[in-house]
Amino acid sequence: MSRGIAEIMNRELLAVLPDTPLQAVRELLRTFAVDAAPVLDEHRRPLGVVTARALFDGAGAAADRMSRPAPCVEGSTDIQEAARHLALEDTHHLVVVDSAGVAVGIVSVLDVLRAVLGIPPHHPGTFPHWEAATGSSWTDEWPLDQEHVEHAPDAAGVLVLVRSLVGEVDAVVWVEACANVRERVRALTTLAYSAEPPLARLLERHDLLFRAALVSREADRERITSRMRGDLEHRPPPGAT
Repeated sequence: MSRGIAEIMNRELLAVLPDTPLQAVRELLRTFAVDAAPVLDEHRRPLGVVTARALFDGAGAAADRMSRPAPCVEGSTDIQEAARHLALEDTHHLVVVDSAGVAVGIVSVLDVLRAVLGIPPHHPGTFPHWEAATGSSWTDEWPLDQEHVEHAPDAAGVLVLVRSLVGEVDAVVWVEACANVRERVRALTTLAYSAEPPLARLLERHDLLFRAALVSREADRERITSRMRGDLEHRPPPGAT
């Protein structure tokens, strides 16, 4: 019985939108150690693929550097046929789609080679710092100080401040949408920065960390921020019993 590509595909699909800034795409590929990502429309249908090589430098958006059309196969496609497709199309990845053309996974040359040799597929269980609830991926947490400003993404996104004390569970204490996360973090680390009273009180502390999610669409930033603020408002303060 022939095996279909759905048996070996990676169902953890890291994808970007056409208007995702190139800097944000570069950050994502570097963060998750992958060399390509499909570009999807608002209905999750593939438009093209961006590769790390195509994003080496320059400005613009994913749509400006993607190769098109995206090389696609359905999950029922035989593995040998997928291997032939990769060879003929001279590509390293195939986006797997369902019968409606919606992206559901991705396979690489290495995935297909393992299958041909009878080696089980090997994929990470999930992407590091991927949060399904908000549909976003987050950076590592870094101290909120001038020394670590460069770890903040130089792009639009959502910024989270975390209170971290030895012996206590870390707690989110501030969430906001930013047109440029790095510029905002730099402002927050400036001693002369004048903030609204609740934030100013937080900035007087020396135990704050920050993390951020790259989110290009303003509506998505507001949605994620609203959801996380709602969680924050209904969460007991640190140390409460």
